[in-house]
Amino acid sequence: MKKIVFVLLTILGLVQITKADTIDYWHVYYNKVKIHEFNQIGTHDIILKLNKIRNTDVITITYFRDTPCSDCTTYLTVTNNNRVIVTSSGKGTGNPISFSIKDLVALKKNNTKNVFEIYYTEGKNKKRSDQNLILRIKLE
Repeated sequence: MKKIVFVLLTILGLVQITKADTIDYWHVYYNKVKIHEFNQIGTHDIILKLNKIRNTDVITITYFRDTPCSDCTTYLTVTNNNRVIVTSSGKGTGNPISFSIKDLVALKKNNTKNVFEIYYTEGKNKKRSDQNLILRIKLE
């Protein structure tokens, strides 16, 4: 009887210690070259040098999560000062979404703000509280 109680308490203790925990993560590519992998923990910044950016340069983000959807519309929204600069869309979680950097460079040249926030959304492109801030791009 003591052995059964011991085994049950041990199992109960392990269940309390081992909790399922999954977090979203994403890969960031600059012209098809992976430059970074991020997850939901912390803030994430990428610094791009203005003198090295070409008009054809593209940022691509592939977003992954534990409950993917295969047919939902996915969005990347790039903002500056809470103003939408670029919105790109894709189909399904885990599929890459890209946007051109030239729009950011043009805005930087006309504006003093050099930090752009990138949000990820699945489904309808909803209000800001439904979007996940995944990355900040700083142009120097």
